[in-house]
Amino acid sequence: MYSKDEEKQLKLDFWGGLNELLELEKGYHANKVNWMSFNTNIKPLYFRMEADEVGARLCIDLQFPDDGIRALFYEQFTEFDTKLNEVFNGNTTWQPQFVHSNGKTISRISIELKEVSIRNKADWDKMYIFLRDNFVKLEHFWAEFGEVFIHLK
Repeated sequence: MYSKDEEKQLKLDFWGGLNELLELEKGYHANKVNWMSFNTNIKPLYFRMEADEVGARLCIDLQFPDDGIRALFYEQFTEFDTKLNEVFNGNTTWQPQFVHSNGKTISRISIELKEVSIRNKADWDKMYIFLRDNFVKLEHFWAEFGEVFIHLK
């Protein structure tokens, strides 16, 4: 069992290590990308990385306060379901209604690496590679198709 301070340090170490790895990655246009705070140019649309005791996830979170607008953006993503499933080797999970840890209902599209834990440092390399490789793929998808979503806002 970890103390609160140990848990905090573990998370800082994990995300700091991932950030160091991601700083070496260039974007689709060979540009520098702020992977940890990726800018989709659509305020309530976020690309998030999560890691916990049960796995690592890369998520597209649609957090529009208006349910109708959120549904419209989610529907637009479903138009690209074939492409996203191709990009992520068919491992995509689609959740039109997802209760976020903050208690708000959002829409989420995600991929997950299971049976790894942030608490097991031996898993960190697998988690880092999963998050890095898939975020690069997502950034490439966004570079090609993001304008479609930007025009919706």
